[in-house]
Amino acid sequence: MPLLSPADIAGALHGVARVLRFDWTGLDYFETSASGLLKSFWGPVVLLPLFLVTVAVSLMAGAILDPAPHPVRFVAIQLIAYVIDWVAFPLVILTLGDFLGFGGRAFHFLVPFNWFQIVAGLAIMTLDLGARLGIVPTGLVLMIIAMTLIYTAVLARHGLRVPWWSVVGVTVLQLTISVFNHVFAYSLLTS
Repeated sequence: MPLLSPADIAGALHGVARVLRFDWTGLDYFETSASGLLKSFWGPVVLLPLFLVTVAVSLMAGAILDPAPHPVRFVAIQLIAYVIDWVAFPLVILTLGDFLGFGGRAFHFLVPFNWFQIVAGLAIMTLDLGARLGIVPTGLVLMIIAMTLIYTAVLARHGLRVPWWSVVGVTVLQLTISVFNHVFAYSLLTS
């Protein structure tokens, strides 16, 4: 994975800040290439400490699964699911891009999408922790997830330059892969 330069970080932060305001000129600040996509995978590294805190809180809660899995198994499965969650969707988009008619534009969507996932992940994990601790209503977490889906759709529309029906397909694909990943991880924890 290529190292990030200060210019990479500044461009990504500036691009995400503009995208969050629905200013689509922000897409021009991302390095939309294979190298740029690899650099955007620093996102999961940045979020990993917060993710590990959410895993620890889940593990300490203990009431999630009955019988409770061994802590090492629980953490290992959660970490594997975390990596798959970040990698699976981009791989599917890159693999099917030519078939679906947007292969040449895939990086224009995936790079901003990955950088946006840092903001989304930060919001979702922080609010999820608050909900688990009883200080944030669960509905707020669901609202942020819904907003993330809307941003995913609009990023797909502007990044891939495809019709809205394709945007819906890409968004549903992303949601389906994520849900399948979490259900599969849960099934591993309960087997």
